[in-house]
Amino acid sequence: MINNTGKLIKIAAVVVFPFIIFVVLDISLGLILLKRDEIRLPHPYFHHTLKLMAESAAKWGDLVYTIKTNSLGFKDENKNIIAKNLKLKKRLVIIGDSFTEGLGYDFKDTFCGIIKDSLKDSVEVLNAGLTSYSPKLYFLKTDYLLKNGFHFEKLLVMLDLSDIQDEVIYEDFEPSVKFGVFRNADMFLQNYSFTYNKLLRVMIKKIFLGQNSLNSESQLETKMTDRASWTYNKESFNNWGSIGLKYASDYMLKLKSLCDENGIRLYLAVYPWPETLRNDSSESKQTKFWSSFCAYNNVDFIDLFPYFFTSGETDEVIRKYYIHGDDHWNAEGHKFIAKKLLEKIK
Repeated sequence: MINNTGKLIKIAAVVVFPFIIFVVLDISLGLILLKRDEIRLPHPYFHHTLKLMAESAAKWGDLVYTIKTNSLGFKDENKNIIAKNLKLKKRLVIIGDSFTEGLGYDFKDTFCGIIKDSLKDSVEVLNAGLTSYSPKLYFLKTDYLLKNGFHFEKLLVMLDLSDIQDEVIYEDFEPSVKFGVFRNADMFLQNYSFTYNKLLRVMIKKIFLGQNSLNSESQLETKMTDRASWTYNKESFNNWGSIGLKYASDYMLKLKSLCDENGIRLYLAVYPWPETLRNDSSESKQTKFWSSFCAYNNVDFIDLFPYFFTSGETDEVIRKYYIHGDDHWNAEGHKFIAKKLLEKIK
């Protein structure tokens, strides 16, 4: 009996105690060195979202701003409680990617905030957009809202040029009601274990999924380049643009059917990037494809390309409406977009 106890103590001294010390050090390093975004969260059904009723300082390049979210996890001017149904007002939901989220700006200074303020007497405007959303996630998020009893009359999709590449990235994403045990463990360890985050996670994936099975997530984590080039670069279009456009079209058809089933009027808007203004024209693949799609499927089409191409000399337009050295709109760009959209959706 004494011998057994001694053996257990030796095992504890050699194995257990060092392991405990390792775990403590690992978690400590994770807490100190790992960057965690407390407001941006994964979602099992529509991939990622914002924390409900939250407020967080944020930075985009040199721009410092504040993100506030409402009870739906939408970017908003305050931590508002959003009712599922409205009796005295109509409701417009705007969905898109980082352009719609309004990276770099408080809600009130984004085009969604400006539209909300302009229509406040008769329409409640909500911003469901978020960085790296695309048609698949537009459909899934809208489906999720409707299944949970949320009601609205109009849906405006701000379809970005990068959405086509994101559709390829999200090809293998499958929605679920909740995260499984392994996914929850993975998320916890990513945030708090330095060793897992920097080393073990990649090794485990390679062992269990194989070298070539990391497609969707690895592409999402590293992102591909030339995200808007598919409209004017043949190589980009052939490599991923054509299939991404097909995926985007398929999910926009699903979204249109979902809107029809629920009596929702669907709008689809397209707009250029700075590189589009330099390398493409107002008759871009983006405008031609989605114009035809909308005409054939009875969707209200809003083409914002001409307004940028006819507003002056290219470099002047880019300086006026886009963040310096970035693809996203500046404050003046958001005002410009809001003005043009209000002409179409009132």
